Amino acid sequence: MNAPSPSIRYRPIYGGIFGKSGEYVMATMACVERGLHSVRYMVLHPKTGGVLAVDGDKSSAMAQARRVLKAAASLTCANDSSFVQCSLWTEQEMPVPKAGSKPRAIPRRRLEVFEKSDGKCFYCGKTLTLDGRWHIEHQMPRALLGPDELPNLVASCAPCNLAKKDSTALEFIAKSADHNHAA
Repeated sequence: MNAPSPSIRYRPIYGGIFGKSGEYVMATMACVERGLHSVRYMVLHPKTGGVLAVDGDKSSAMAQARRVLKAAASLTCANDSSFVQCSLWTEQEMPVPKAGSKPRAIPRRRLEVFEKSDGKCFYCGKTLTLDGRWHIEHQMPRALLGPDELPNLVASCAPCNLAKKDSTALEFIAKSADHNHAA
């Protein structure tokens, strides 16, 4: 009697080294490790079936996959001068709105979080603009089952949100304070 195969959940990865088209996916699979239920994170290329990284930590799996892709890009670049690795757009590459075009609608949740945070980054205090490039950030990360409700959401500049990763707001603030005292 064969055991049923575990269900695997897939989610596309967009931007940066992973491509603008969502070519790679982050997959999660339930497993048992050392007698306990756990989750394994995998970065896959579904078209070819290639596995770039597998780890028990999502951030580590992403970091391993980035290293694999960067190494592949440097090898390809050395052998093919026409190869270009995709990356996120810089500020200069962002399209400029045409004169007379309608301003972009601001979603209600984004407006609520912006107003709740007084238009400043919750972590560093940087002034943000409502239609600018900032993130809606979870103080208690979703990875730790933090709710997607307004009391858990704050405005964050992109560098702070990306540096925070899956830590809680208190952990990130404490780590930032320790880092600032050490410097």
